[in-house]
Amino acid sequence: MVGMIGSIGTLLQNFIVPFVMILVGNMLRKHPVADMRSHNGYNTPVSRRSQVHWDYAQKIAPEIFIRLGKYLLAAEAVLNVVLLLARVSVGWALEIGGGIGIVVLIGGFCYTDLKIEEHMRGEDAS
Repeated sequence: MVGMIGSIGTLLQNFIVPFVMILVGNMLRKHPVADMRSHNGYNTPVSRRSQVHWDYAQKIAPEIFIRLGKYLLAAEAVLNVVLLLARVSVGWALEIGGGIGIVVLIGGFCYTDLKIEEHMRGEDAS
């Protein structure tokens, strides 16, 4: 029983990435950054192309990261339970959960940049 409680405590590390995604998304939503020279806010090469890119990025990034963070939190919870019941070692469970977290985090940046580029192409056409 003590070993299982220790395993569950260790598996809580899989929730770090979704928690940070939700936290940062909420901070970006509550404190949007208007000045792109400050190097704060959602700051990628795509978002820095122009002030219009920057403003749109600050508008959509928080919602995307909060939503992805919530999905990832639920997925990590289910994954941890399944891996614990399947008696997968804690080390492997951390590797799998951490890998999924990193993929979703990187995917969040790629998806946000894609949405910015799509929006800017739509504005150029109009």
